Amino acid sequence: MASILGVVPAAGRSTRMGNPKPLMDADGATFLERTVAALREGGADPVVVGVRDHRGPIHAAARKTGAHVLVPDRVDDGPIATVRAAVEWATNPPTPEEAEPTVQALLLLPVDHPKVKGRTVGRLVEAFLAAEPSPPLVIPVHGDRSGHPVLFGASLFSELGEEELDEGARTVVRRHRSRALEVPVDDRGVLVDIDTLPDYRRHYPRAYRKRFQKW
Repeated sequence: MASILGVVPAAGRSTRMGNPKPLMDADGATFLERTVAALREGGADPVVVGVRDHRGPIHAAARKTGAHVLVPDRVDDGPIATVRAAVEWATNPPTPEEAEPTVQALLLLPVDHPKVKGRTVGRLVEAFLAAEPSPPLVIPVHGDRSGHPVLFGASLFSELGEEELDEGARTVVRRHRSRALEVPVDDRGVLVDIDTLPDYRRHYPRAYRKRFQKW
């Protein structure tokens, strides 16, 4: 039996936001809860979250979601560090008892994309499983723009593990973009990357007022 591995990189320093992004309120659930839930609803199992520290509120919050939590090596390499750690964990478990089913693909959904819907993830998974032959990449497209999550077929796992990827997973996407399966979606959330407080205020005005406006 094969599985689709969901990966949520949540180990950044949130310097542009000024607050830990994984724990920010996204209208009743945190960014972390929403991204993990979207992957699960769309068919990803298992889901792995990469965090910066073995202790602290983000690690605790990640464990609370029920995801497998990792602290990747070379965490300052960015999201690609979580991708590499997740692939290693899923394909080379520490003990046979922790072995996962054969991993067919990896769905990468950064924690700063909390507006992605589970049904959108499901469309990407369905498109991947239905395609013959299996595409190396599946990318959601809203209008004329591509977004997240990106699905990487298992054929690309070795490339994701390469040491010299100047732009992380994006380098691998660019190499194979011409062979990607593009899936049109009606979910604008695939384009919404919330990196700064102005972004947060624009997309979650009620949560922003509750957290930052005291009058």
